Amino acid sequence: MARSRTSALSVAVALGCTAVAYNLSVAFVGSSPQLRGGPAVARGVGTDYLVRNGPKDADPPAVDTSKAAGATVDIEFKKRPFGIARYVPGAGGKGAVVRDVTQKSRYPGDPQGQAFVAGVQPDWVLKSVNGQDVSGMDFFVIMQMLDDEVMDPVTAMSLNLKASGVKTDLRNDGAERTQGEKFAITSDLDKVAVVDMPAKLVYQQM
Repeated sequence: MARSRTSALSVAVALGCTAVAYNLSVAFVGSSPQLRGGPAVARGVGTDYLVRNGPKDADPPAVDTSKAAGATVDIEFKKRPFGIARYVPGAGGKGAVVRDVTQKSRYPGDPQGQAFVAGVQPDWVLKSVNGQDVSGMDFFVIMQMLDDEVMDPVTAMSLNLKASGVKTDLRNDGAERTQGEKFAITSDLDKVAVVDMPAKLVYQQM
């Protein structure tokens, strides 16, 4: 009997772990992920983007994106993610400059290979999004518009919890848990409209 109960407990634990892993995986990429079994919440890519993605010691000095005067390249992205692993702001926090591009396309039509296939290069300035000039726009607003970031499941889940207003009082050993708008972490970036797919982006060389 004891062995039977032990086996049943092991199965229950395994199923629970599988469920948690699945719930985390669904919040990996894409606009406005949803906590399984809960309401859809905005991920807020623009918020704390640089905390998650740089800057790095090897990055060159920020450039004035409004002075980009090189050739332009028009690219239509069909879906997210675009395959641009990291942007950095221009001088004064204005504009967005490509810093890292995913250097492969894993299979035909791979979303994360779109930028690579289109020939996007580091140091290119993002000039416009769907015809709107963004070269002088606040960097975080641009990131929010694009909503283009591949997050690890834990980071995505953390942002979901903040946006949905989940609060845990650790001083009470986690016993007190409340959820609702009262505790939701919001910012002005939440008001920025995310561009629909497909999106036409124009990049310009410095």
